[in-house]
Amino acid sequence: MPISLNWRAQLRLLMWGLLLPICPQAMAQSWPSQSITIVSPYPAGGITDQLSRIVAGELSKRLGQTVLVENKLGAGGAIAMQAVARAPHDGYTLVMGGSAVSTILPAINRNISYDPIRDFEPIGYVAALPMMMVIPAAIPAVNLKDFIQYAKDHSGKLNCGHHGPGTGTHLACLQFAKLTQTTITDVPYKGAPQVNTDLLTNRVQIYFGTLPTEIALVRSGQLRTFGVASDARAPGAPDIPTLTEQGVSGLNLDSWNALYAPAGTPKPVIDRLSAELLDLLSVPSVRERIEATGSVLHPGSAEALRKLTEQEFKNYKKLVTENNIRLD
Repeated sequence: MPISLNWRAQLRLLMWGLLLPICPQAMAQSWPSQSITIVSPYPAGGITDQLSRIVAGELSKRLGQTVLVENKLGAGGAIAMQAVARAPHDGYTLVMGGSAVSTILPAINRNISYDPIRDFEPIGYVAALPMMMVIPAAIPAVNLKDFIQYAKDHSGKLNCGHHGPGTGTHLACLQFAKLTQTTITDVPYKGAPQVNTDLLTNRVQIYFGTLPTEIALVRSGQLRTFGVASDARAPGAPDIPTLTEQGVSGLNLDSWNALYAPAGTPKPVIDRLSAELLDLLSVPSVRERIEATGSVLHPGSAEALRKLTEQEFKNYKKLVTENNIRLD
């Protein structure tokens, strides 16, 4: 007697249910079988791009597949994050996220369409990027106190460059204007290289950039810095004081970069990527290359990155609520 259609359907469902748990394991065993892309939310030449390329080169050696870097710009990094959140969760599309795009932007802008916790799988922390306040050397202010007075005397006439609405650099502009009770126009740019071009010609007078992207211009005398926006001095520039040391508190806006994959990427693939990332960051020559950029190497596990992302997202949501900072 033939099996009824209903029984056939149930049998297919049963077999499919038995195979489902096997599929991720099988896929992980064959992964990677093609090239991998690390998406960088910022332009070529910036510190996120540099770190992406160092990590990509080292992962390529370990995985036996080409690892490419794609610079996907726009909306302060949101375009890149949204694209990766919607990418196939197969381990072939990753993103070099970080404090700005993974915690600040979604906390400050209600129109962001990705959730940093729900839509991404953490792989591992790469490096901290101390932020520093810089101005053009042409401005006649030799210390932070002088510059605050200069800003007050020129209220409404100064520009503060940033990486787009809702980014950490934008938040720093807003916070500095509030702390100093001055009116400062914030001007969005694609990334650090573009801001620096206008800083050098005094079209922009204030910028909270990362130490890796600004330190060479400061050391050469083309820009002037008044301090790092961190709790402690940066190991790569111990001679530069913190802003807090000089009486300006509330601007501790540490930046960092870390690797993420789309949510749903098989755990064996995440585990492999996390282990390879930790291993490559322990190699002395790789450490030297990263530290030479001015970054502070800070490798960490996928779970540690998950906790950091959750905590900072929560903290920034509280910060923007308490200070009534919101972008629509």
